[in-house]
Amino acid sequence: MDVPLLFFIAGGIILVGFLGDYIYDRIKVPDVLLLLGIGILLGPVFGVVDHHRLAEFAEYFGTFTLVVILFEGGMDVKIRLLLREFGNATILATLSFAFTTAAITAFLFYVQGWPFFPSILMASVLGCTSAAIVLPIVAKMSLKDETRTVLGVESAMSDVLAVVLVISLIEFSKLESIGIEKPLRAIASSFSVAIVAGTAFGLFWYKVLNILGERKYAYMVTLGAMMMVVATVDYLGGSGPIAVLIFGVILGNCGDIPFVRGPGQCGLIDETIKFFHGEVTFFIRTFFFVYLGMMITSEVLSPRHIAVSLAFLCIIVLMRYVSVEFMVRSSGKGREEKSAFFYMLPRGLATAVLASLPMAAGVEGSGNFIVYAVSVIVLTNVVMTFGVLSMERKNT
Repeated sequence: MDVPLLFFIAGGIILVGFLGDYIYDRIKVPDVLLLLGIGILLGPVFGVVDHHRLAEFAEYFGTFTLVVILFEGGMDVKIRLLLREFGNATILATLSFAFTTAAITAFLFYVQGWPFFPSILMASVLGCTSAAIVLPIVAKMSLKDETRTVLGVESAMSDVLAVVLVISLIEFSKLESIGIEKPLRAIASSFSVAIVAGTAFGLFWYKVLNILGERKYAYMVTLGAMMMVVATVDYLGGSGPIAVLIFGVILGNCGDIPFVRGPGQCGLIDETIKFFHGEVTFFIRTFFFVYLGMMITSEVLSPRHIAVSLAFLCIIVLMRYVSVEFMVRSSGKGREEKSAFFYMLPRGLATAVLASLPMAAGVEGSGNFIVYAVSVIVLTNVVMTFGVLSMERKNT
């Protein structure tokens, strides 16, 4: 691709992203489908970008997008709400992921006639919601802070559950001896290491910002620290994205934590870091959705593929409803919160990345994983878009 054409397309994507944000503010239609549509035009329709080349960067771009959005989401979360709603988020994440994975496994095994191992592997890929999509959407919706907190934490936890289970299953296919204990221990270790490390890094970085004072480039240094948090926590066996979420929570609540409360740099965090990070988040998430659209292939238009993808969507919607119903009844949430919890079921780049891992590892029967994953990503985002539009128009 010529450099001038690349610059023209990139500039156009940014303008479309701004237009989508403006449209949401005016008529409450999320920009997800608009940006996905741009990606589809650039990829499968006009062939400007080859989706095979994009797959090489999926893991890196997906991880960076996720941590950037989680950091912003963490800074917007009130720590008191996080502590109060963590149980509800855990219940929703666990039930939604477990029910969806079990139901899709049963569908593929008993109805489609797939072997059991590819069935549960495909189901695990499709079981998680996307924090990179949920967080920016709920930040703009007319919701209670408690609801935003539950949805943000739930989507982040869901990604971790999917990553751990998919990787464990791939290891099982190679070794056939890891048993059930290893995935459970890996999940517990991933969360505990991430929470402890994210808290420690957050408190340490708050002190660093005190030392830096009003020095320039405080945000860029913080962005570098955030990337180092991800790398360090991943090396220690924890979840880098969860650690970044906690890191953001600590920095965003520096005035409410007793042992760091004081004159400090809360003003710098609120006025400078949050402002610049908001700009970076807009830039990254705009290209993220276009990237997803470009990964779609012509295979999604076959009748059999469409039928199976719609069946996946029905299962995801049904299991989401059951999970939300259980969580709402156990927590006493109202009808307004119930609708928000239900519609926040979109799959995202994490699903696409996980779908590519089994094929790369040579797992038999995983050749169509990426095609089904991208189809489900589009369908679940359509459901979310119409749900958000319906909710927001009722609130205006």
